[in-house]
Amino acid sequence: MSLDSTAHTMSRIVFLLVVLLCSSLRASAAPSEENYLSRLQDTIARNRSNLAAVAKSAGNAAAEYLSGGNIWAAGRQADFIAEACGRAGGLMVIAPLGGRVPARHDIILYAVPGALEQDDLKMINQWQEKGATVIQFSSPDGTLDDHFPIDTVANIIALWTWTGEFVAACTRLGQMPVLYQSIGLPGGPERAKKYQGKRFHEDLAVKHIAAAVLGREYLNQIQRMLAKIHETQMTKIHKAAKWWSQVPKASAIVLVTGHMFPAHTQDPRTLQMSDFAAIPAWTNKDFLDAGHPPAFVLYLGYQFAPRKLLDQALAMGVKLVYTDVQPAQPPEPASHILYLDPAWPLADGCVTVSGYDVPILPSSGVIQAAIYWTIASERARLSP
Repeated sequence: MSLDSTAHTMSRIVFLLVVLLCSSLRASAAPSEENYLSRLQDTIARNRSNLAAVAKSAGNAAAEYLSGGNIWAAGRQADFIAEACGRAGGLMVIAPLGGRVPARHDIILYAVPGALEQDDLKMINQWQEKGATVIQFSSPDGTLDDHFPIDTVANIIALWTWTGEFVAACTRLGQMPVLYQSIGLPGGPERAKKYQGKRFHEDLAVKHIAAAVLGREYLNQIQRMLAKIHETQMTKIHKAAKWWSQVPKASAIVLVTGHMFPAHTQDPRTLQMSDFAAIPAWTNKDFLDAGHPPAFVLYLGYQFAPRKLLDQALAMGVKLVYTDVQPAQPPEPASHILYLDPAWPLADGCVTVSGYDVPILPSSGVIQAAIYWTIASERARLSP
């Protein structure tokens, strides 16, 4: 904590949260019982005791926001910035800080993989001197076996936990901030256009929400989804890892959809076991080169099944593992195609706010990352 001794108390709250998340990663089950999912569950369970501090941080930030401040995402964790902005269930007003100079009352959500460095602290202090509030997402120790990161996923979980508490704090100040609905659902694009540039709702009222309610519910929902995956999908995950381990790196590809990807899976601290390609959500086309098809494809999708990709894999005999909310019918049309149920809702937002028209706080990024790192870590056990 000495590195942060000069920081403003309000800017330290979430920093403390993520340190708590990651300092206990190796303190739970016996090694033979551990996997990536159980490690991640451990961080969430240990986070609950810090919700009061998160709520205080978010409450202070809400007061700055109501004083005219903007909300920015920044830091060395690029996937955090991408995940924070333009997300279904996330705040519509948040944007990447980039080269902008923050002003008084601005709030900056600043995330890094691992620990804060001296250059981070120098930049943060400069922003604070201008009157900005900096919420830090970081941890001194956050990887599983030095290859499969807990810390960056924990930062994303902390981001949405904090966002829930920020929304609640705004309601206690008499305002409801505008959050996105998934544009993949009917009415989503029209709703986004209607509220573009709006900081608060003028067309609906949400009753005051007590501290720690939304943050706790988000953690509950993520834990429930991870538990369901652990209980119902591990046999398939082990099979997917085995398929992957049986092919050389040049014959495997991971197709990824979502704001966090592919940057999240390309973390240089981790084992890189395949090529990656970003696939826009709701795109349905032939992704595989018929002349040189890969032997193994892992597809981290979003809401709907990649039907043309499934047809290609079926015809070419490519081993395909895919995950999205709505699978093809049947989900597994052949023995070399495997469907993983991600357990998150079609709306992506997983927390219901009484009086609000859409669910808030997205789950897909966290769950996609959890599924990927679980398969990758199991694959590494088979062929280190």
